[in-house]
Amino acid sequence: MTRVGWDVHAKHSADVFEERGELHWRYITSLLPDGWSLAGKEVLDFGCGSGRILRAALAQDTGAHFTGFETHAKSVRWLQRHLSPAATIVQTGSWPPLPESASRFDLIYAFSVFTHLVESWSAWLLELHRVLKEDGYLVVTVVGPGHTWRDDQPFVERLVSMKVLYPWASWDKGGPLVLHSEWWLRAHWGRVFEIVHFERGDPAGGAPLFGQGIVVMRKRAVNLTVDELEALAPDEPRELDAALESIRLLRREVATAERIVRSKSWRYTAPLRAGARRLRARVRRG
Repeated sequence: MTRVGWDVHAKHSADVFEERGELHWRYITSLLPDGWSLAGKEVLDFGCGSGRILRAALAQDTGAHFTGFETHAKSVRWLQRHLSPAATIVQTGSWPPLPESASRFDLIYAFSVFTHLVESWSAWLLELHRVLKEDGYLVVTVVGPGHTWRDDQPFVERLVSMKVLYPWASWDKGGPLVLHSEWWLRAHWGRVFEIVHFERGDPAGGAPLFGQGIVVMRKRAVNLTVDELEALAPDEPRELDAALESIRLLRREVATAERIVRSKSWRYTAPLRAGARRLRARVRRG
């Protein structure tokens, strides 16, 4: 529960975990069209973590079948012990494909997933496009639109396509934080999905999204590659502004890294880092 996030001011992480899971599930269902029933539907919780939303969804008698995909092994084992067979829980890799046939799911939701995907975002978006039914819905949370500051850093939408904060953060601590601008999402995600609802985040961070924005999408009848999805939009001048800003930020990060490497503490701890690399390599080899 702590790994996937909870209010640091709460006394018990479980209390906030369950409360927010219920809020998020109710919000997801409120975004679906009037009369759209879950009965008999196939629903995918993509990046289900330890079941924050999935638990709340299963508590309702919707008549749907739920599947949860998650990369974190400990979370998967816990969910398989406690939520199966009510839901099908599958551990996936960090990259596609998913162990599912095409056009399987009527509804896919991904909360706090694409807010952490750096290199793999385009491959995963295309994979969700593959497994979503032609008339299905994809609901995804994002961070950035609606904010002018995020984590004490300025956020200027004109200068941002994707902005990665804390690229070094371990996945046990939540991983990197990826910010998106609305114009970039419409220019790129809009190539494979029709965006039917876009809600910008609330800087005040209130319920039900607590600062995140949300995108509701329908599948387009297209077959794109990763390169085509990532390609710059030729009619969007902000692409160049964002690219130049990314170069500026990269230069600043390189300069910071160089100062760290030259420091005495970095030199003194070099043997420890080398030993850690050897240990990780030994673990990988079994």
